[in-house]
Amino acid sequence: MASKLSRQLLASTAALGVLISAAPAWSQTAPQESAPATDEAEQDVVVTGSRINRPDLQQASPVGVISEAELSLRQPQSIEQVLRQLPGTSAGIGTQVNNGQGGVATFNLRGLGANRNLVLLNNRRIVPSTLGNVVDLNIIPVALLERSDVLTGGAVTSYGADAVAGVLNLITKQNFQGVDVRANYGVTERGDGQTYRIDFLTGANFDEGKGNVIFAASYTNVKPVLQGDRDIGLFSRQSTCTAAQNAATGGCAAATLGINQGSNTAVPASLFFPLPATGPFAAGAQFDPAGGTIAPGLSDYNFNPLNLYQTPVDRWTIYGASHYEFVPNVEFYTEGFYTRSRVVQNLAPTGSFTNQLQLPLNNQFLTAAQRTQLCTFANIANCPAAIAAGQEITAIVARRFVETGPRVQTFESNLFQINIGLRGKLVSNLRWETFVQYGEANRRNVNTGTALADRLQAGLRNCPAGSPAGCVPVNIFGAAGTMTPAMLNYLGVPTSTFINTRFADVQGLITGDFGFHTPWTDKPLSIAFGGEYRRYSGGQFGDLPSTTPGQILGSGGAFTTINGSYFSREGFGEINFPLITDKAFFKNLNIEAGFRYADYSNSGGNWTYKFGGNYSPIKEVTFRGTYTRAVRAPNIGELFQPISTGLNNLAVDPCQGANGTANATVAALCTAQLAAAGLPAARLGSIPAPIAGQINVTGGGNPNLQPEVATTYTVGLVIQPGDAFGGIFRGFTATVDWYEVNVTGAITSPTVSDILNGCFGQANPADTRCTLIRRNPLTGGLSGDPSTTQGVIQQSSNLGFLQTRGVDFTASYQRRFGAVNMNWSFNGNYTDRSRFQANPSSFIRECVGFYSVSCDPVLPQWSWNLRTTASVDAFDFSILWRHIDPTRYEPRTSATPPAAGTVGSFGSTNPATIVGAYRQIPAFNYLDFSLGINVNKNLRLGLLVENLLDDNAPDVGNTIGTTGFNSGNTFPSTYDPLGRRFLFSTQVRF
Repeated sequence: MASKLSRQLLASTAALGVLISAAPAWSQTAPQESAPATDEAEQDVVVTGSRINRPDLQQASPVGVISEAELSLRQPQSIEQVLRQLPGTSAGIGTQVNNGQGGVATFNLRGLGANRNLVLLNNRRIVPSTLGNVVDLNIIPVALLERSDVLTGGAVTSYGADAVAGVLNLITKQNFQGVDVRANYGVTERGDGQTYRIDFLTGANFDEGKGNVIFAASYTNVKPVLQGDRDIGLFSRQSTCTAAQNAATGGCAAATLGINQGSNTAVPASLFFPLPATGPFAAGAQFDPAGGTIAPGLSDYNFNPLNLYQTPVDRWTIYGASHYEFVPNVEFYTEGFYTRSRVVQNLAPTGSFTNQLQLPLNNQFLTAAQRTQLCTFANIANCPAAIAAGQEITAIVARRFVETGPRVQTFESNLFQINIGLRGKLVSNLRWETFVQYGEANRRNVNTGTALADRLQAGLRNCPAGSPAGCVPVNIFGAAGTMTPAMLNYLGVPTSTFINTRFADVQGLITGDFGFHTPWTDKPLSIAFGGEYRRYSGGQFGDLPSTTPGQILGSGGAFTTINGSYFSREGFGEINFPLITDKAFFKNLNIEAGFRYADYSNSGGNWTYKFGGNYSPIKEVTFRGTYTRAVRAPNIGELFQPISTGLNNLAVDPCQGANGTANATVAALCTAQLAAAGLPAARLGSIPAPIAGQINVTGGGNPNLQPEVATTYTVGLVIQPGDAFGGIFRGFTATVDWYEVNVTGAITSPTVSDILNGCFGQANPADTRCTLIRRNPLTGGLSGDPSTTQGVIQQSSNLGFLQTRGVDFTASYQRRFGAVNMNWSFNGNYTDRSRFQANPSSFIRECVGFYSVSCDPVLPQWSWNLRTTASVDAFDFSILWRHIDPTRYEPRTSATPPAAGTVGSFGSTNPATIVGAYRQIPAFNYLDFSLGINVNKNLRLGLLVENLLDDNAPDVGNTIGTTGFNSGNTFPSTYDPLGRRFLFSTQVRF
């Protein structure tokens, strides 16, 4: 293993040499109260949350800082790994997401969605990687970062739309001189999940310090971890109780483990249609290869083992920046980066799933008994004649093509961005800046291990005239191994889809002061004002199979073509006004305000603004607060995404099996939905359960969407005792910040639970929510061919409401005890509210501390990180304690869904039917240990042990949350399914 790593490091270094010839803690310490001071008064200063360029700027908005030192201790492969562990955030998309990966890494601040926080690089926007305006966090080498600032509220007037929840500002090293080479290698205790990262950074000043050039390159490789390689993920488990568990002593509440439940698309093949309405076959059947008959009961396939807990990544990134004062007081600067990445998603083998097929009764692979049974099930009067004539019947035969291996989706991304600007002085106290940005992101998704529906159909018909080239008859009725290589080669065709996004931005601003100040301070009023033109455009398209509904077996709906754009013209202004300083009871009193007017090409103009201030009666104590009105304009995907059908998790269909006849009200609702699908009431009682715990869901964009509006409040306290109390607390800082974010006119779509529980929580079949349930026209279920079964309709609108409220806590204390320098840093969050309302006819769902299909990813009520570091001579010892509060399955606060507009919770599945052990997740406490050794001034070695105590992830089954975040019987983006990991690092500087 070591020799393999050495070879990779040597190869990477050689490649970097070629590139060069062709062309540094949410601080685990303290929040940022102002931008870091510099020795050079003229140096450009990056102040997150403000366009005012002043090193001593005092802001009212709380800014958390992830320092370079913290990143060095964590040694992440991407900044996303650190961000998702911040208290007060929900998991975004990262390497722990498999089904739903998409090839990007995202950040979900406050659980309001990755599209409601803005990601910046050095105070400037980044080209998004998706049509939802989401930035891929993998694009910047971690070793290049000087710090990462996270700000809640107060940013939209500075940066424009999307900063509803807040801002993540990635700050790179400036004026770097020398060479910095870093490498790390990680592996789990089980010997898998290897990670490699090598970073190269070099920089130099030139022309007597008038200019500086920086070049950086990074290579990252992450190996996969299969769910089948961990005990918890070996078998897919049902999250709800069976009849036997309900009847056992203690009932469902005493159950400790869900039964193994995979997918009915299996081997032997399951039969969903045609089936008798009553009797042993009504609930489903399977083809019995041994007996040559069709037997009662559905087959089952365990799809877990081939899915991933850690998705593989292969990524190259290069970055360059320069600035040069080519004439006095005028500086030219550039910045550019390019990223090429490859992310792989693994899914279980494809199959015929629930596609509707035309099956000739004389198919050569059917036995005589099976032909007769199918003919009888189809209610054909003269079966011998029908069989002899090869009469076709409509059938749903769900056979897993286990012979072909896993479905593999490879996301290949190429992204670049270039920034060019000029900045300088107007007069001694005023600076100006203008810059242009342009970026593009292109992502190609190649699917292998797939199969095409039209080819399967032709193969079942024994390849009649007009069949696809190379057609061979296909056997989906036999045992494993009966699908030959010739059949698989014929069925399987690699398919591709493409997404392209483009971003252009032009800005000009003036910042500084006019020397004006009040009589009670010598600090002047500072201003910033400017204008901006910003344009987003993008589209997606696919090959013919990808864009044909139902053509790619098991892929959900068609990958629809999009091509759209919008632009905005904006003007902004900002003031920071020190009123009083260094007076009795007024060490500092400062107010700030900002505004921005944006005129969007698709939705017209709107205003955003902020007001804030801070007050220090004494230098040790500061009070601060802000009020912000923010706006988020609908993105390309929300505006232009055509209607398409996909998949989401659902454990229990209210109409499945005996549920549909539980009482007269449910029976009437189910009967009406069957009638809408063209099915008789006799189908009631034999409606199948969701296949693999998944149902069809249908949604898309809405060109009539308007910007959503958010109001954000923050109120905080900063304590820095300094030399007070005899200096015992020197080096101590603490902050407490309360926040609340309310989003009205939110661009949302109803959850599956909103629709299903809303419909079945009342008695009127004509209720709007009931009309959004579109059942399979053959089986009556919610799973099926996406071309005929829409499932649950989730159309987006401006009718939603979002709210989050909580308190952030930070504290840090640094003190020397003899030869030992100690540093404690604490970062915690208490989330009081996390609420969602899809539309005015829905109740307001409270999700904080809960998990379910509607409350996912998990957002605990309390979470914190506490780091303790001891430094002795050349050695650093550090322990990070990460705490996640207990969470539980979303309760039902009333017998029926709460009334519209009221606050409550109502789990999509009755909590009484959830396996007892899955109803609550206890508190989790992870410990990470790191050791650093400064061998000399040029060389540092490190060891990191993550999940030191090898804590297992909680088992909650596979059908309790959403497909993306509830996988492998747990929530792998929140809880660690990999176990103890070791990471070795080295850094060379000169």
